[in-house]
Amino acid sequence: MYSSNLELTKQLPRIPGMTRLAAALSLWKTLLPQCNNPECTTRNLKLALSRRHSGVFLADEPYCTPECFEEAARKKMESLMVSRHNQEPAPRLRMPLGLALVSRGILTAEQLKFALEEQSRNGQSIGDIVQNLGFATPEQVTAAVAAQWSCPVFPLGDRTIFPQIAVPRRLLEAYGMLPVHFAENSRRLIVGFVSRVQYHILHTIENIADCVVTPCFITARDYQVYLQLPVFSERENEIVFDRVSGPAEMARLACNYVKQIKATRTRFGVCRDYLWMRMWGARHQMDLLFRLQQETSFQH
Repeated sequence: MYSSNLELTKQLPRIPGMTRLAAALSLWKTLLPQCNNPECTTRNLKLALSRRHSGVFLADEPYCTPECFEEAARKKMESLMVSRHNQEPAPRLRMPLGLALVSRGILTAEQLKFALEEQSRNGQSIGDIVQNLGFATPEQVTAAVAAQWSCPVFPLGDRTIFPQIAVPRRLLEAYGMLPVHFAENSRRLIVGFVSRVQYHILHTIENIADCVVTPCFITARDYQVYLQLPVFSERENEIVFDRVSGPAEMARLACNYVKQIKATRTRFGVCRDYLWMRMWGARHQMDLLFRLQQETSFQH
């Protein structure tokens, strides 16, 4: 390595008033990524020659040390916390599921009335009630819900799912969803929902996995069956912080794990209930989930 760098230095063009060493230093500065922390005073060349730490990227922005990363993460988390409600589009008027099933000829008016009375007593969803009563099949209910949201139905049947893009188990359970298909060439991920499209988590998955996410609907029965498969079980590298923390503490904890696994890349995004950070180390990746304070505007 040393001899090759020496040869490269010898090949540098002579610049009036500049030695080869000075030219080499100038070349190093152009090749090395500059720390994105405007207050950083670290010399990047000295850092690059040190083997203690090679820096870490937050999305596409480089930071020379975990400390610079922590400060940047705190600021970005604060910004996301302020704007997190903007991820969810304004609610649209949709035909109630019961009426949608009546309009499709699946329920009679009398059956809908009976289902609504059951709902007032036990609080279950109309979809669950009409299935439990035998008024509608899971496929009929899912098709009606998908029509409400103008989304397709993705029948799982006996498909084998290989989740190339992993989503933490906690999020799959919280939002009633499963990643059902991934197209490598177009980097398009199809995510199946049971009862409603959760746009905030779709945006977060896109940011974390650097892909395009398309929603669809799957039956509640298929969801429960596939959720129990080993590929969707909670992994050892998923760490959930259920105690609500502020941006400063979340950034500090993230910085500690960056150091622990010697992470070189990180991405994070925020949804209604969690801030999700993924970091890639030399040997494996890790997911951190921080529970967020609930606000009235986020309730559904």
